[in-house]
Amino acid sequence: MLIKKLAVPFINNKLLQQVEHCYIATAAISESGFDFIRSRISPKCKMEIVTGLDIPTSPEVLRKIWRHYQGRITLHIYTRNFFHANVYIFDLPFRKAVAFIGSGHCTLGGIKDHEELFYQVTDTKDIENLKSWFTGYYEFADPLTEELIQEYEYLYPTLKQRDIASRAEKNDFISLTTAGFSWDHIRFKHQYFKKEDYLALGSSKAQINTPEVQAERVSVQYKLIQLHELIKDHVHRLKLHENHHPDQIVSSLDPADHADRKLRSMWIAYGPGEAALKKNDPPARLIDVMQLQIILRQREVGIWLIPGKPNTGKSDREYFKHKMNDEEYRKQFFSLLSGLGAGHWIEIAGDKKPIESFQNEETLWEFTKADNWMHYAFFIGKNYFPGDNEISSEQIATTITKEFDKLVLLYNLLRCD
Repeated sequence: MLIKKLAVPFINNKLLQQVEHCYIATAAISESGFDFIRSRISPKCKMEIVTGLDIPTSPEVLRKIWRHYQGRITLHIYTRNFFHANVYIFDLPFRKAVAFIGSGHCTLGGIKDHEELFYQVTDTKDIENLKSWFTGYYEFADPLTEELIQEYEYLYPTLKQRDIASRAEKNDFISLTTAGFSWDHIRFKHQYFKKEDYLALGSSKAQINTPEVQAERVSVQYKLIQLHELIKDHVHRLKLHENHHPDQIVSSLDPADHADRKLRSMWIAYGPGEAALKKNDPPARLIDVMQLQIILRQREVGIWLIPGKPNTGKSDREYFKHKMNDEEYRKQFFSLLSGLGAGHWIEIAGDKKPIESFQNEETLWEFTKADNWMHYAFFIGKNYFPGDNEISSEQIATTITKEFDKLVLLYNLLRCD
């Protein structure tokens, strides 16, 4: 029997409540995926799990299993080869059993959210063969240990960052080539940024630094500076300031100064004034602190609040994480975020969600716990796309100032000073 969503038999048939012994071989585990299964099986049920670490698995779930479930749940790490199998075997009452072989990892996405496919097995002989297969990998895998978790915790952020970057590039590719997108269908006559401005930031030019490509970037730089001139008085009234070096108001035009040496975006950032930055010891740079940003990418104009990119915003982000323990602060943050309106989103540790997807301040708090200033970026914002009236020549300055008026409330709430 084919099954698209493994959660269906788990929930509708109340399968997990009947399980007496559980065997799971999976390519990756998430804390939410583990909890989805663990919370539904009997406390007396034993679980044996074998997984690889080729696909990033949060060290938090490994530590949770190690600290809280020894004796009941055992987990082994298979390291001899790339491990990409996903098999779930359940012993049931009256010597019955059922197994599922498929594509879904032991994550919430693999179990219920992503497009996966499983085959259900009930034949006794087939299940015994699957158990023999499972045992072969389980016994040749390394038992979970405190030392293994500690070493993996150092490695995990690097694996996660690669995964985030890979997904971002894929999303950019999809947005430009599918869903009916076509430059030819966009009317640029009244748009502030023209087709050539977006194309100057295309993937094919991202690593190139020829005079021709540089000239295109200089043209975009000029438009951003002109935009800054239109909004700077309003921005200064919000007590926000551009880079105090006149030749650095717009981000660098050199690909070497960008991530992976690829120039795929240009922006203007606004944050504390020079005097405020000098109060730090040592003095901070605008790039290292929380900022509001206007960013042009190859298919969008973004208006973002950036509490920090990887390894930036330490003071503000640690302050925010601490303050989120306070119930009233959580309510205030949730209220301001919800008040931004439709089309806004929040992204933490590579996970991007529409603000309306949070039912209350508690679900939002749980989402923000993934932030780690040393390793991940933290964004809140809204994107506009070529052809949108909001970024026309006539409307773009008004759109930016209105967005800044809303985002600055969050900016002030999140800052530690």
